[in-house]
Amino acid sequence: MIKILLIDDDQIEYTLIKQMLLECLDHPFSIVYAATLESGISILKSDPVDVILLDNQLNNGVTAQNSLPQLRLESVSMPIVIISNTIDAAYLQDKVTLGVYDIVDKYHLREKIKNGLLLPFSASGVPASSHPSGQHVSRA
Repeated sequence: MIKILLIDDDQIEYTLIKQMLLECLDHPFSIVYAATLESGISILKSDPVDVILLDNQLNNGVTAQNSLPQLRLESVSMPIVIISNTIDAAYLQDKVTLGVYDIVDKYHLREKIKNGLLLPFSASGVPASSHPSGQHVSRA
C-alpha cells in the first residue's frame, strides 16, 4: 500500500485529489492531509509516508522553494512531488536542482497519476483488484 501525504492549504484541493486517486489508482493507498507545512512536518515525525504531494503555493506566500528545505530536515530522502496551478516560476523549471521527484501542473495531475506517477512508491506493486485491502483513504 502506498502512503501519501498531501500538503495543501486548500481543503477543496484535498477533496479533488483524493477523488482523483480513487478513480485513477489501481493499487491500494492511503492519503493523509495537512493544511500547513508545520502540520505536514508533524505528521512525518509520527507517521512515515511513501511520498509527499506538496502544493507550490501555501498560505502567506510560502512557496515550495521556501518549504522544501524545512521538509528535507525531517525527510532527507523522501520523494516529493510538487503540484501547482501554474509551473511557470523559474525555480520550478528544474526538478533536479530542487531535489524533487517531479513537478506537476494540477491541471495535468489526473493524467500523470493514470500514467503511473505514484506507482514507483507502491510497496507491494500489487493492483487493488488482486489485493484484499483495496483502497483506503484516511485523513489527519
